[in-house]
Amino acid sequence: MSYSLVLNSSNVIGTNNNSFQYNFISGSFKAENAEISISSVVIPNSFYNVASMFANNTVTLIFPRGSTTVSLPITFPDGNYSVTDLQNYIEQQCIANNFYLVDNNGNYVYYTYLSYAPNYYKIQLLCSAVPTSLSTGWTLPTLGAAGTGWAAGLPTGGFCPQVQLASTGSISTIIGYVPGASYPAIQTVGNTNFLSTLTPQGSIVNSLVARCSMVKNNITAITDILDGIPISSAFGYNINYNPSFERWVKISDGTYSNFTITFSDQNLNTLYARDPNVAITLLIKNNVKK
Repeated sequence: MSYSLVLNSSNVIGTNNNSFQYNFISGSFKAENAEISISSVVIPNSFYNVASMFANNTVTLIFPRGSTTVSLPITFPDGNYSVTDLQNYIEQQCIANNFYLVDNNGNYVYYTYLSYAPNYYKIQLLCSAVPTSLSTGWTLPTLGAAGTGWAAGLPTGGFCPQVQLASTGSISTIIGYVPGASYPAIQTVGNTNFLSTLTPQGSIVNSLVARCSMVKNNITAITDILDGIPISSAFGYNINYNPSFERWVKISDGTYSNFTITFSDQNLNTLYARDPNVAITLLIKNNVKK
């Protein structure tokens, strides 16, 4: 005999929106030579890649001003960021703290810039020399707090800013730079250009592993693995998984009042999902002839 079961947001248990419990309406289900497989899964891609819980959400910019320097610590709000998004947030903080200039066309000019270098699978960092005087038509900041940043005066030495990555808690793993390092290492006159030396880990979650509390998968070290689910959509869109064939996995013989489906990341780490609105369809076969 076979059964089709559907789990959705009403089945969520716990606080991370990654576990779903199904309660058998008859009070119990007796499994004997039974198997289970995933028929389909719809799950929102709502997994952050930058968050305080991952200790990867800070950076400090050190700007020249006058004959000294000023540190601007930045903490990114929890979220899912591309390198472009990181750069945009840095620019917002530069505006708020008056570390930008306005050129003769009214464009805001920033002096640290993160961008993709796709040919090298790296992230590029440009740190540009801050002028010691304004070019014709250029103006000092006008939007940040009065008397802060370069509104209080330009640097005197032609130095570029430094990007400082803390030993713990920084975005270093996301952009592929060494934790605890500064770029450039010392205050430097003129422009500097860097490529990441580590592999950027722009995504924390690259695929999903579905685990089931009834499963008896004895050929793996983790015996409750039911299936693997590739991530087929961008952040904010639904992941749709419809396997082309039924991947049957044995259920441990016994009587069950309920069972749980739990999603982990590709390394079997806890999955932190923002959106619980899933649709999970399972197939169960009981009394399978051997």
